[in-house]
Amino acid sequence: MIPHACGFLLPLLLMSKTAEAALPALSERDFKGNGICQLALHGFAMPAQSEKAINDSVQQLLERHRTTLGFKTRPDFRLRMRVFGDYADYTNATFSLYWTNAADRRALQGRPFTVAGFYTSATKEIVTWRQQMPGFLGTTLLHEASHAIMDAHYENVPAWLMEGSADYFAFALHPPGELQQRMLRQRWTRLNQWLRERSLLPLKTLVNADGSAFKHLDSEMAYTMSWSLFQLLMSTSANRQMMLTMLGERQSLTEEPMPCSKQIDRLYSGGLQRLEVAWHAWIVAGSSATNAPASRSGGAGIR
Repeated sequence: MIPHACGFLLPLLLMSKTAEAALPALSERDFKGNGICQLALHGFAMPAQSEKAINDSVQQLLERHRTTLGFKTRPDFRLRMRVFGDYADYTNATFSLYWTNAADRRALQGRPFTVAGFYTSATKEIVTWRQQMPGFLGTTLLHEASHAIMDAHYENVPAWLMEGSADYFAFALHPPGELQQRMLRQRWTRLNQWLRERSLLPLKTLVNADGSAFKHLDSEMAYTMSWSLFQLLMSTSANRQMMLTMLGERQSLTEEPMPCSKQIDRLYSGGLQRLEVAWHAWIVAGSSATNAPASRSGGAGIR
């Protein structure tokens, strides 16, 4: 399976012919740090103040998840981050060491490599690179840190919820800057456009997609829809309670979890169809290319 990939605020970088570059030797001993974060840095040094800022942000992010979703934090939880100073080393390591499955390669064949970072549950680490645009490294780390937090505290999380919550919580700590605000407004515009064109994925298709099916969906649409749906479910106490009940039912299962659409149909007042109608109304009410409501632009309701 392709590791969880950051689907938000990705720098549009095409993969160059870097596979022949010398791959830096990677080891478990690379990870250093006494805080909640353990970092493995390749090709650059991180100032102590930057490392402290990352630790502080991840600690706050963990607390936001805990208070919002109501779980008990694992005392042994540590976040491991492997950060490459050079983009070529990052892409080389990604394809040579992490994305080695043949099915993964077929899924990515012919696509530009636009993944700013990813979390892999196999080795429990975030992998990214020292990006050049201000704010992008921090946003990537927060998005992937959300995946790591969810992976450590939950089982059987639907793919849409994993990605939607990561986009949502990536902006939970600080108000989005001008660049992020512009891209968030573009998201609302795209949602409205897809809704008018009747090209949005059926809600049943989105929520039932497992990790394999999710990565074969149109990536921009799947991530944007997931982000918007998670926002809606966080917007009222009743919606949030439905989502928490759904998550709770999926923990410690001894059999394959039921399709997410069936859970929603049973737990949401009015069923899946009513949620889809409410979600479409949420898009219309919250979308404007020039005036997206601030309360809906990022991690609404938890700041």
